[in-house]
Amino acid sequence: MTAKYSIKTRQTKRLALLCFFILLIMVVLQACGGPKIPEGARIIEDTPTRSIPTKTPYVTPTVPGSSFLTATAAALQTHEGAVRFMSYKIDQGGLDKLTEITAILQAYNADVLAVEETNGWQLDDFAIAKQVAADLGMEFVYCSSTSTTLDKNGNTYDMVLLSKLEIKSSETYADVQNCLIRAEVAVPNGSTVQVFATQLDPDFDTTGCVNVENLVKAIQSFAAGAAILMGDMTMPPPQIKLGYPVSQVECPPLLEAAGWTFFTDVNRVDHVWATEAMLAFQPIKLPNPSKEPLVSKNALRNASDHSPLAVDVVFP
Repeated sequence: MTAKYSIKTRQTKRLALLCFFILLIMVVLQACGGPKIPEGARIIEDTPTRSIPTKTPYVTPTVPGSSFLTATAAALQTHEGAVRFMSYKIDQGGLDKLTEITAILQAYNADVLAVEETNGWQLDDFAIAKQVAADLGMEFVYCSSTSTTLDKNGNTYDMVLLSKLEIKSSETYADVQNCLIRAEVAVPNGSTVQVFATQLDPDFDTTGCVNVENLVKAIQSFAAGAAILMGDMTMPPPQIKLGYPVSQVECPPLLEAAGWTFFTDVNRVDHVWATEAMLAFQPIKLPNPSKEPLVSKNALRNASDHSPLAVDVVFP
């Protein structure tokens, strides 16, 4: 009886020891073969239409010196209590002007930022996108265009959405060319806002309003909540017809019909649209950069053929 019990005890111990070693091997293999997440990183849950690289930098942003800023900037760069949403279209990646572009972005000090035409920023494992995000102290969601249109350097017309606020979820859309990004960001009052950023293909003569129709399909379910759409729309604001082809004029009303309201200067292709719930927070449009820039006009002209477009929103 005692011998049988001893044999059974030894077998149990061997089995337990074997299970321990198997578990240890699995842990070691996972540690060696699995992806290593930087300390302090958050994994952003998303449901993308394509794979989205989402990175979180850990660098404190720098701010341009006072000699670079204008008097307007001194009053508007600090926007305590308000969330600043901004769109800025650079020129085909701006690869030879990244220092100037970064300084302008730092001067405007946005909390949520859409940059269009980040062509080439995805190369070398998103080296440029990571560097700009780190310089700004932001995390980012990148949209690589699926359009066959290439720039002078052979790169696609991409874009990136950057945020100092926590991104709860994000996705990109493959059927809105060049790019469309959605990100749900947490705002100071504890709620969230849906942020959409886009750059539309300018060839309306060939595609008509197809991209705008697909854009509406993507964003219309969010029209009842707090949401904002910004970017280079490459079409006029609603009600503006003079000087624009019919193929473009017909498209903005589609957004209005979906419950979105245009909210920027007229006669510009860079747009901000907002839902009624977002407009209830009474967004404040920053001064037109052509009249009251935050940095010198020469700096803006040298960096891009477009100017930054920003609004401040206070969430009570």
